[in-house]
Amino acid sequence: MLKQLSIYIHYPFCEAKCGYCDFNSHVQANIDHQKFLEGYCLELDYFVKQIGRRKIKTIFFGGGTPSLMPEFLLAGILEKINQVFEVDKNCEITLEANPSSVEINKFANFKKIGINRLSLGIQALNADDLKFLERVHDYNQAIKAIEVCQKNFDNFSFDLIYARPKQTMKSWLEELNFALQFNPKHLSLYQLTIEKGTKFFSQYQQKKFTLPDENLASELYLATSQVMQEHGFINYEVSNYAQKNFQSQHNLAYWQSLEYLGIGAGAHSRVVYQNEKNRRAVMMIHQPNLWLKKVFEQQNAIQTNEVIEQKILIEEILLMGLRLQQGIEIKDFEKLTQQNFYEVLDKKMLEKLQDKGLIIIEDQRFRIPQNKWLILNLIIAKIIC
Repeated sequence: MLKQLSIYIHYPFCEAKCGYCDFNSHVQANIDHQKFLEGYCLELDYFVKQIGRRKIKTIFFGGGTPSLMPEFLLAGILEKINQVFEVDKNCEITLEANPSSVEINKFANFKKIGINRLSLGIQALNADDLKFLERVHDYNQAIKAIEVCQKNFDNFSFDLIYARPKQTMKSWLEELNFALQFNPKHLSLYQLTIEKGTKFFSQYQQKKFTLPDENLASELYLATSQVMQEHGFINYEVSNYAQKNFQSQHNLAYWQSLEYLGIGAGAHSRVVYQNEKNRRAVMMIHQPNLWLKKVFEQQNAIQTNEVIEQKILIEEILLMGLRLQQGIEIKDFEKLTQQNFYEVLDKKMLEKLQDKGLIIIEDQRFRIPQNKWLILNLIIAKIIC
């Protein structure tokens, strides 16, 4: 029986770099997409030799803006994956898309190629905030993209960013309720964070804008969760909400610490090589053209490739799994770590946290109750220490 695997494909190019974005994205003219297709295929060939043939449960095209990919590139990558691996008949295949007018025309063709889930980067549903966030699309394009999505995909998601400058509770809840009228199967709702190295970071330091204070940000989060649950959505992860049976299977693979292979510039993997027992953390070279050069020279563009130390593996499992509403199944934890749950973690400390209502251990599961998610990072820090 083949071991399961998720695959992430990174397309690193965008039309423009948004001020808040700290992802590995680049603006570049004259991209040789045929060369990039050959590069992706070479890297897939390389990794199938390292990890063996697998059953693919999810495929995710992220970026960057992968909906800018020409259709032959997208189709070629999927064809290659089908050649070297066994793709499950119910494989979730997601494409991240931005709602610019050029890309809207391609949505129907994405489905024909094999994409069965679309994730739209809407980010805001009002003109002023789209401008502030430096999105390429405008309000009308956002609405049109959602409508085209509805016609072509049973399973679609979109992202919204809240806790934006000058945002009030009233304006956010109006926007959120408006978004829900489109009946998305999934919503990712993130608070605006200012990351080092971004344009927004320097603007924020220069006090060119301010963010809602901590109290309002917390209230916005709680109100968001309440509205989503009133509309029948499951708050299955801290920032992610889904209708029943529409959770992102690919992102669940990350949060449940399952194996995943990352292909493309800057992509990360967590995989076990053939004839090895321990999981490896593999990262590709970030710069797209250098990545491509290295792939043609040596069939891969690996920057780092290290066996994950036990302590780091345990931390990763806790950091990812405790973000989920269902938490971590103890038998899965023990299978991944090859250690007894109560020997790895301090039993007295766990009992102390349990007594305070900060964690729940029941039915062979270990989780942080939803009403404590506002201090989730503090609780995880106590567990890890």
